Amino acid sequence: MNPADPILPSALDARGNASETEVVRIDAAGVRDAAGVDASPGSLLVLVEGRDVALVRGRDVPYGRLRVLASGRPGEVDSHPAAAGARRIDRPDACVIPGLVNAHAHLDLTHMGPRPFDHAAGFVSFIGAVLRERHSEPRAIAESVALGVGMSLAGGVVAVGDIGGIAGGVPSLAPWRTLSLSPLRGVSFLEFLAIGRHEERGWDQAAAALDEAALDGPAGPVAGAIALGLSPHATNTVGLAAYGRAAARAAAEGMPICTHLAETPEEREFIARGTGPQRALLERFGAWDDALFTTIGRGLTPVAHLEPVLEVLPMLLAHVNDASDADIDILARHGAAVVYCPRASSYFGAAEHFGPHRYRDMVAAGIPVVLGTDSVVNLPPGDAGDHAGAEARISTFDDMRLLAQRDGADPGLLLRMATTAAAAAIGIDPGLFTFSAGGWLAGLCAVALQPAASGPSPLARALASTTRPEILLLGK
Repeated sequence: MNPADPILPSALDARGNASETEVVRIDAAGVRDAAGVDASPGSLLVLVEGRDVALVRGRDVPYGRLRVLASGRPGEVDSHPAAAGARRIDRPDACVIPGLVNAHAHLDLTHMGPRPFDHAAGFVSFIGAVLRERHSEPRAIAESVALGVGMSLAGGVVAVGDIGGIAGGVPSLAPWRTLSLSPLRGVSFLEFLAIGRHEERGWDQAAAALDEAALDGPAGPVAGAIALGLSPHATNTVGLAAYGRAAARAAAEGMPICTHLAETPEEREFIARGTGPQRALLERFGAWDDALFTTIGRGLTPVAHLEPVLEVLPMLLAHVNDASDADIDILARHGAAVVYCPRASSYFGAAEHFGPHRYRDMVAAGIPVVLGTDSVVNLPPGDAGDHAGAEARISTFDDMRLLAQRDGADPGLLLRMATTAAAAAIGIDPGLFTFSAGGWLAGLCAVALQPAASGPSPLARALASTTRPEILLLGK
């Protein structure tokens, strides 16, 4: 892929000479972060250095290095020397929060759009559709990821933990290279399969891709803002030996590592008994080997099965819909973090198989639980739209809304799960997602309040609304 190619026309167009500096003041119904700033009404004073203008879904957004000068109630911000000359943005109808983090996405599937899930056919049928329809050519992958970047920005997301999916059965660096040309921060996790008869070959392909990335790396105006991580796909597609190799390489190179875990009843059956649709899938692809019974078919849960690897290196674990008390103890003991994708869990009917997700029990046990969206395929059409509409988005704020409205979850906890905790889970400085005076900022957005809603805070009223977050300032 040519780095000069205009791969993000729908996501971001930067204009200007990056030489301007300005001070911006935002006054809103509320200003809230997850680190103690909670003012209603509230104000923010932000220095924008090297100011460009970004076009995000048809709207000009200041784009530069953002430093918080002051935050709090309007009178407190008034006292700052720079307040008098600041350009003002008035949002009396909104709550202003830091830019959001999406800790688990599959942006290379964005071209597929939302799809209904066939519960009778099950998860393996869904995987078959993804395998048939996902792109394998680098340019097409780049276009799908770029579309996902645009929808992420449209949803207030400024950082992502994206799974760089397997293209034609082989790990692909195209998602990482594409994200490295975008304004998003975060990680692109190189995904690989390696199990049974294909275990050695699968790991060799992943290792070769990592070696290639080390040689040429990404190019672009913000190269380095997207780290390369490693993602053994799941316990039913990656053998324990390959997991061990991945963990060892990630530890040696300081590389983020993520896996899908305890997601489906098919995974539970495969790990516990070595039977079911997942085994049939491996047999169909010629990967099944009876030697797998040395590690599966022993009655373990997926979490317990993976414990020997978690002992070596804590991982970021996507989903964990299936979690017993003993599983939660394992995760807490080994320092794992969990990405909960509420709308994906609902889409696949996880609660019908495992009961309600135990994210609150995990938090109580000291496990960092953060929010992700999974792919656009599992998002409600009303959120993901037709990809081009003004409201089309991929946003963890919608997952916050689901938990607030369904579970009555605490707004402050939800904000932490989608900002500071999520940033830490994917290896980004959490301080970039707070309004602490003197600190740098990854971005900030406003969410309109629900006019008829009553709540103890502007954030609670924003969670009761249906509007998408709107990025006000975007950080380089």
